[in-house]
Amino acid sequence: MNISRIFAATRLAFLTLVAALFLNACGSSGSSDSDSVDITPVATTGMVGILFTDAPTDDYSAINLNVVKAILIGEDEKQEIVFEGSEPVNLLDLENFSEPLAFGEVQAGTYTKLRLIVDELELVPVIGEPIRPHLPGNGKIDMLDADGFTVLAGRTLLMEIDMDANKSIKITDAGNSGKVNFRPVVKVKIIDGPERHKLARVVGSVFGEPGTPEGGFVLCDIYSPDYCVDVMTKGSTSFFDNKGLGTDVSALSNGAMVVAVGMYDTEPSVVLNAVVIEVGSFAKQVQGSVVSEPLASKFPLLTDKEDVLLSVELQPGTKYFDVDGETSVDAIVVGPGHEVEGTKPADVDPTEDPDLMRAALVFIGAEEYEEVSGTIIDDPDPDMRSFLLTSTAGFDICVRVSDEADILFVDEANSKITIAQFDKLAMDQSVELFGLTAEDSCFEADEVIVEGAVAP
Repeated sequence: MNISRIFAATRLAFLTLVAALFLNACGSSGSSDSDSVDITPVATTGMVGILFTDAPTDDYSAINLNVVKAILIGEDEKQEIVFEGSEPVNLLDLENFSEPLAFGEVQAGTYTKLRLIVDELELVPVIGEPIRPHLPGNGKIDMLDADGFTVLAGRTLLMEIDMDANKSIKITDAGNSGKVNFRPVVKVKIIDGPERHKLARVVGSVFGEPGTPEGGFVLCDIYSPDYCVDVMTKGSTSFFDNKGLGTDVSALSNGAMVVAVGMYDTEPSVVLNAVVIEVGSFAKQVQGSVVSEPLASKFPLLTDKEDVLLSVELQPGTKYFDVDGETSVDAIVVGPGHEVEGTKPADVDPTEDPDLMRAALVFIGAEEYEEVSGTIIDDPDPDMRSFLLTSTAGFDICVRVSDEADILFVDEANSKITIAQFDKLAMDQSVELFGLTAEDSCFEADEVIVEGAVAP
């Protein structure tokens, strides 16, 4: 239940009442029931939700981005503003989750371009002073898709924007000027139905009494108060109180602060199917390295940012996820790239357990990939989805592109990113490939980034 939908329903009820009064007044002129006309307003708008996410990077401790506008652009450059304001985002807080940037009402139709306007970017290296790169295109980032983004009347379109810090922001020295430029490589994924996407994390307050809708509650985002979503729970949903201990749905009440983590579903309407509900305002996210495997439902985690050794306490309802979905406690291994969602209770005796964190969810490890760059040296084979590449290291490689691969053309000069198909790849293009080397030594790419604009 989005607040915007509440307002829309109110307007609809008002228009229907006015129409009924008008028809009754006309009825005195002798019109019969058979002459009455159904004038119930037909919805002409839909909602667009923009979610932000990112991927791990070892080079930076923070990537701070300030988004001031999000615009959908269709034929004849018709524009619909989804968001306008100021929304600061630290992309590195979103390595394993997506969070809503904005939800806006737009005219139904098909749009071919999503434009973001950014007025600030700060890169905070792990070692060194913050860097504020020059923003190309006056901060404009255009994401194009020839197939278009279709907004249906009365429905919500969810768009997940992935700004992978290792791939989408490439830092290069700008000659002898000493400046640092960047080129954005941003992917847009449409969340359609129960399709797999990153876990969504929404922080907000309960709106109304829990149990409406049945089996769930309405959660209004604390950072975007106009955005409210129906959160659905079931028997497998884990509930935690403000001390990080297990509880149940009775802990919810109107106005209560809540963190909901789950998966969006868009059919027949947008809901967040919760896997974890944390009640209270003490929930935190911590990233770091597992020092030793769990013993007696605890394991030590050395945090990345503070170099603090936390004692992570697992609860009966703790959930475990990796890049492929839900897993088990057995998946926790020694090493970096882990994230814990949970609570550092204030009531614990600091002399007994000074750095205790009770885990609601543990996200395990990061996706591994290899990177290869070079120039395509033959005509790509559309049947085999393959081509030969001369790498920048000077040797030739056979490349296979998976059916699900993202193929992006990056036009730095115009700050445009175009989603393309395999048939747009051609000889002499400079490309960057991300994937893994197969047993036959061919490189299997699940992402292709091409320098320059897509050919007509």
